[in-house]
Amino acid sequence: MIFKGHFDPLLAPLDFNKLTIYTKSDEQKDIRKEYFYKDKKVSKIIDYRNGIISEYEHLNNDSVIKFYLFEDSIDKREFDSIKKFTYSNSKKTREVLINIENEKEVKIYTGEFEYLEDDLSFERYAYNDGEEYRIKHEWNKAKSINNIIHLDEPDKVKYTLNENGYLIECLYFKYEGSVKKTLYEYKDDKLFKLIEYPHLEYKKTLLGKIKITGEAQFMDETESYYFENGLLQKELVKDFETKEIVNILYYDYE
Repeated sequence: MIFKGHFDPLLAPLDFNKLTIYTKSDEQKDIRKEYFYKDKKVSKIIDYRNGIISEYEHLNNDSVIKFYLFEDSIDKREFDSIKKFTYSNSKKTREVLINIENEKEVKIYTGEFEYLEDDLSFERYAYNDGEEYRIKHEWNKAKSINNIIHLDEPDKVKYTLNENGYLIECLYFKYEGSVKKTLYEYKDDKLFKLIEYPHLEYKKTLLGKIKITGEAQFMDETESYYFENGLLQKELVKDFETKEIVNILYYDYE
């Protein structure tokens, strides 16, 4: 999910045809991802960290992504799966996942998406083994809080936006009593700082509000810097307490 002010690599950056995301080690590049663009749409992504190649095909109201897996070389890739998407008025309404098993296509699930005006309100994933996975999206009247409830699992996500529609907080409840908290800060209408608290203990008050009871540990903060034309230039990942730089991600456009 991409929010207002956040960089979206799936959209072609201006007139460039390629985006490379990398780190540096002893002046050598360690490439994390490469994005390739055609006709202002992403055509291929190579994820070197996870060994995945994603090839995109864009049709009128549909799109198809073919996934390939590789280990040491992208030339030795294996066809793994396909995702097919159907859109209506620029909104995703259907998603189908197909695995490739013994060179045959095996459908895994079909996902359907419902909207309330412009906002996603419900997701339903029907698996071929009969299982069903449902996700409900609830907005408050002011459109400042979006609760995402996984009806078939304990997961719950709460997004809080400010009066200008910028995401300022995300709470991810993986299980009862534990929450991952992420805070967002902006500068010149672009995401500038992201602070992650990966594990916080909490309890609910009598009024149902969340009260943090445990001390935060292992926090990171990420600062984003941009070129004058607005393109993301680099991301600095720091230890929240010591402010020591843990990693730097560079963005190179061609």
